[in-house]
Amino acid sequence: MLEETIISAIIIYMGLRLFITQDRLEKMPYLNVINFGVAAIITLLNPSPLGAVTSMIYFIMATVAANAISFTVDKIREIKHDND
Repeated sequence: MLEETIISAIIIYMGLRLFITQDRLEKMPYLNVINFGVAAIITLLNPSPLGAVTSMIYFIMATVAANAISFTVDKIREIKHDND
């Protein structure tokens, strides 16, 4: 119960930061934290084998999303560097 509460608080905090932040580069890591937090919540709230499979699939997709986020951040920085 305590773990779910802590992770949920982190997800809510990151969600607020996501909506408050204006810079797209700063929004990307917050989105990444939310994705991995949701994977953790799925695991903690559904300890059955099906919950484990669901969590693994979500975690793999969150990892793919994290790679896309890091690629996007790199490209945006590259574009900003070229424009300067």
